[in-house]
Amino acid sequence: MRVISLLFVLMLTLFASPQTAQELGYHSDYQEALALAKKEKKPVMLVVVTSYCPWCRKFEQKTLSSETIASTVKSKFVAVIVDRNKDAGTFPKEFQTPRIPTVFFIDPKDGTEFWETIGYVKKSEFADALKEAETLFKNRAK
Repeated sequence: MRVISLLFVLMLTLFASPQTAQELGYHSDYQEALALAKKEKKPVMLVVVTSYCPWCRKFEQKTLSSETIASTVKSKFVAVIVDRNKDAGTFPKEFQTPRIPTVFFIDPKDGTEFWETIGYVKKSEFADALKEAETLFKNRAK
């Protein structure tokens, strides 16, 4: 009985639905986010996840949901989150990576990636990645 209970809890953890774009305050439409980023002259932060990935959920819940990270993302980037499988075809093929979670930082002028993070990243490390992406984007604009 104990084993069955443990398996049940594990299944709930693995297959719990990921936070939605709305809960994180992110866009769910890549083209819409790209257009807004062009208008606001901010880089796009594209987060690629899948519904069955426990590391994706951990990244969403522990890192992206952090007040510090959320505040920085909101002020410095136009964020969009997509499910690699469910949303395939709604964002460029070059960002449909087998490695998840992956965060691509994209220049809205030409749609090219200029920085990325791969896998689960802790808050402090992701804060550093956001600073690096912001600096790289500013240097591209010069």
